[in-house]
Amino acid sequence: MRAVVVAALVGAAVVGAGALALPSGGRWPPRGAKDGAPSVPRAAAPAESFAWSNPLNFAYSEGQAAQRAELRDPCILQEGDAYYLTFTMWPFGGREERLLGAPNQGGSPGIALYTSKDLKSWSFVSWLVRGSDLPEDSPYKDRFWAPEIHKIGGRFYLVFTADNWIRKSYNPAKTWGTAGYAFIGVADRVIGPYTHITYVEGGPCDMSLFEDSDKQVYALKPKGDLFIQKIDLSRLDEGKVRFVGEERRVVAADNEDIGLPEAPEYLEGPWMEKVGKTYVLFYAAPYKDPKYPELLGYRTGAAYADKVMGPYKKDPRGSVFFGGHLTAFDGPDNRKWLSYRWEKDDTMRGLLCIDPFELDAHGQVQAKETLGPQRTKPYRKGQP
Repeated sequence: MRAVVVAALVGAAVVGAGALALPSGGRWPPRGAKDGAPSVPRAAAPAESFAWSNPLNFAYSEGQAAQRAELRDPCILQEGDAYYLTFTMWPFGGREERLLGAPNQGGSPGIALYTSKDLKSWSFVSWLVRGSDLPEDSPYKDRFWAPEIHKIGGRFYLVFTADNWIRKSYNPAKTWGTAGYAFIGVADRVIGPYTHITYVEGGPCDMSLFEDSDKQVYALKPKGDLFIQKIDLSRLDEGKVRFVGEERRVVAADNEDIGLPEAPEYLEGPWMEKVGKTYVLFYAAPYKDPKYPELLGYRTGAAYADKVMGPYKKDPRGSVFFGGHLTAFDGPDNRKWLSYRWEKDDTMRGLLCIDPFELDAHGQVQAKETLGPQRTKPYRKGQP
């Protein structure tokens, strides 16, 4: 969840007949569309291919005064024959004194889970964490930024950023967290219930997890630059989590290493994906200098390594995708896919999108943000 927003947005709201008013002033679905589908005529896709169209037909009303489509930090996980989605819910902001009298102290209501069989039709499953259900002194009662679900060792781990906005003393550090604190909970099923939710001392906002093929688990820690360190989750059922061994800086925000004159202010929203034998470390990078329009905006960068602890080599382009704080998942066509919110322009800004990616012959990420008419990808044999 980025601390500084590239473009200040207002969430989409219902304008009638199930339509949503978008931050840009447009509406979704477009006039003339039925059941939330785009009005662009679509040819039937052959059975041997997977078809999709961005933005996905997704909106939510849980914890909201009106149905909304805008989200942040979407995380999609495939489990069995279904897909599961969680994300940062509206309102997205941090603690503000003037809003503390509002529902949920003016912040996000919690962490909800949604599911789909085909990535097209989504339904609400349950609340994984809901602030209003928690006692006043809960250290994770507010904020609820950047929730992710990771399947590790056959169990499901929910990692998220939260804090308490009611009283300083209710927080782990006994003070207001400028960007919250990291928490992890565990469940035996993806739908929960998630229990033993535990504060991770030293865990920053947007912390992510990665299980390697040898079953070792690592924490990805954005602290301006990106760091990686082993994390021990074996005693989470006892409310104990600890980092193990060296904390290593693996990617710097400064782009001197790739010879670019422009650099993001900081890095955040990391996600690790192993593609073949290559470790691909995605990260969000807000570029703000208008002198370099080719990089301006909230971008995704990538770095590559042959070993999980590095060394990592940053992609020389500085940006491999427009849009940040994305996650990767195994798609229905045996490809790797990205889940993200549209950021490229105001047409559908903030809406849920997916697109495939792959590594080219040079080992670099190739991906393209798409919007509009239906696209298809042939099914591919083997594992993604």
